[in-house]
Amino acid sequence: MSFDQSPSFDQFQNGMPDPLPNPEIRRKKFRAVLSGIASIVALIAVFVILKNTHVIENLTATGLVRGRVTNESGQPFHGSVFILGTELAVETDENGYFELSGVPAGDQILIIADDFIGRDVVIRVNTASELQVGELRFEPTAMPPK
Repeated sequence: MSFDQSPSFDQFQNGMPDPLPNPEIRRKKFRAVLSGIASIVALIAVFVILKNTHVIENLTATGLVRGRVTNESGQPFHGSVFILGTELAVETDENGYFELSGVPAGDQILIIADDFIGRDVVIRVNTASELQVGELRFEPTAMPPK
C-alpha cells in the first residue's frame, strides 16, 4: 500500500472504522449464485428433452391389460398369458379371463401359451390406462405326433 492510499488519523477519531468489504467474498457469492442458476437451467433443459422424447413416460409408465381367451371351439382356454421380455405372467381363470397389471407402456407382445405352443398378439399399452383386448381365440397349429 502506498503512502497516498493509507488511512488518515482523522478516520480514527471515533475508534476503529468499519472494515471495507472484501471484493473476493463478493466474487465468490456471485459465482455461487451463477453456478446455482446454471444448474437449475441445465436440469430443466434435460427434463424438457426427456419429456419430449417420452423417455420418462416409457421408463415409469405402466398400464393394465385384460381379456378373455377361448380355444378353437369357443370354450374357455386354460393356459398362461404373459408379456414377452418381462416377468409379467398369469394363468387364465376357469372362464378364460386374465388380467395383467404393471405392463410397461408402449408396444408389447402378449403371449398366450399352453404346455406345448403359444400365440403372440401385438398390443399397445397406454400410460395409466386399461387395455381391454376383448376375446382372443387360441387356435393351435398342427402338432407333431407324440
